[in-house]
Amino acid sequence: MLNYFGQLRVYSLLDLCILLIATQATTYEFLGVILLHVAFLAYLETRHNHSYRKKVPEYLWIILSLIGLVLYGHTEGILFILCSYIYTLKTKKAFAGTSPILRGLQCFFLVGGIIGYENRLTWIVLIIFTIRNLCGDLRDVEKDKKEGLKTLPVILGLNKGVTYIHLVATFVTTFVWFQFTNLSLLFLIPILLVQLMTYRLTPR
Repeated sequence: MLNYFGQLRVYSLLDLCILLIATQATTYEFLGVILLHVAFLAYLETRHNHSYRKKVPEYLWIILSLIGLVLYGHTEGILFILCSYIYTLKTKKAFAGTSPILRGLQCFFLVGGIIGYENRLTWIVLIIFTIRNLCGDLRDVEKDKKEGLKTLPVILGLNKGVTYIHLVATFVTTFVWFQFTNLSLLFLIPILLVQLMTYRLTPR
């Protein structure tokens, strides 16, 4: 159960929840985005099939995606799923190095569907999530090389990962989303602590 819990990437889910609060998403939009995100994680696991992670039911992502799309209620949900699919093609040369921008586009479309594309937060989301995913690729250089993933750091010939760069980037994004909410900064400390405690639970 701890393995499955780690696969949920609670530290990232918390960050997403704060972002959704910043967008003032409705309850349905909030739940829809969370389900779409978890569906993406489930699909990712069925495609990569890592030996160090417990197997996820093969069609779970379909069920979660359908429910998520209905609750989310915007056509951008389809664009999120399209970006999710292309993201999993990191082993193919034609899609080499595209993973950071695809993760950025995933959240860009989800947030854009809620608050529109004239809102500056939508574009901040695109930039920040792209950078954060690149930090994740910088962390995983050695593992990605072994698994044949064509991430940008692998293409550039980097040989050693930067261990905590993605965790720091997650802290930064959570802090940025807080600036767009009415939440007290007192909530930020326990959230960062939970992110810190759950980060290593994800099997890597």
